[in-house]
Amino acid sequence: MAPITARLSDLAADVLFTSVQINAVTELAPKYLKVTLGCEAFARAKWTPGDKLQLRPRRGSLAMRTYTPINWNTDEGSTDVIAYRHGDGPAVDWFNNAEAGAGAEIFGPSRSLDLGDTVARTIFVGDETSIGLAYALNHLDTEATYLYEATDPDALSAVLTALENIENTEVFAKAEDRGQLLEAIVQAAEGCSSSSLDLIVTGDAATVNAVRRSLKRRPDLTPRIKARAYWAHGRTGLS
Repeated sequence: MAPITARLSDLAADVLFTSVQINAVTELAPKYLKVTLGCEAFARAKWTPGDKLQLRPRRGSLAMRTYTPINWNTDEGSTDVIAYRHGDGPAVDWFNNAEAGAGAEIFGPSRSLDLGDTVARTIFVGDETSIGLAYALNHLDTEATYLYEATDPDALSAVLTALENIENTEVFAKAEDRGQLLEAIVQAAEGCSSSSLDLIVTGDAATVNAVRRSLKRRPDLTPRIKARAYWAHGRTGLS
């Protein structure tokens, strides 16, 4: 990036972003971190489960990466985010070097997926990048069903156990046809006794599309779908 462009980015960031401090870094499993962020502004912020924070991982650029806080402590002015470190992007570098006492630049919290109006026994579908949103949903719906796909199911299961977020949860090995995952979604939907059903689908854009296509073939199942693709092969910066 040209020096003048980088300088302008930094000047804009000084206005748009909130400076926070890393209070703690906890390794939950290989590739997974829980990072506690804090600042005085967080004590005054209004947070709703499902809101997002956007991290600026590198100076000289306004590129951001998005994370879903799993909680919000207004008494201490702090929040926790879960990072899945995969690939070699700037956010991965930032989390690899994160340590207590270091600073960070954050935008938010701001609206993303509104979980406030979800019905009881919601079905949640996600992957390694969806843990924060799933944990936030658990604040509102302790009877939700959680269906994950993962490249390493054991590692993801270890994270969920560490977070004590393992009730009504199944983790499937990621497969190109997503057969097990799609079958589990249908079974969970068929087993719902309520006349209304919410389905939250996040993570891989290809999975979001596959779930939509699968349900179109089942006109007897008509859940309200809330979807957000967090990543897609060949693309960056999805939120």
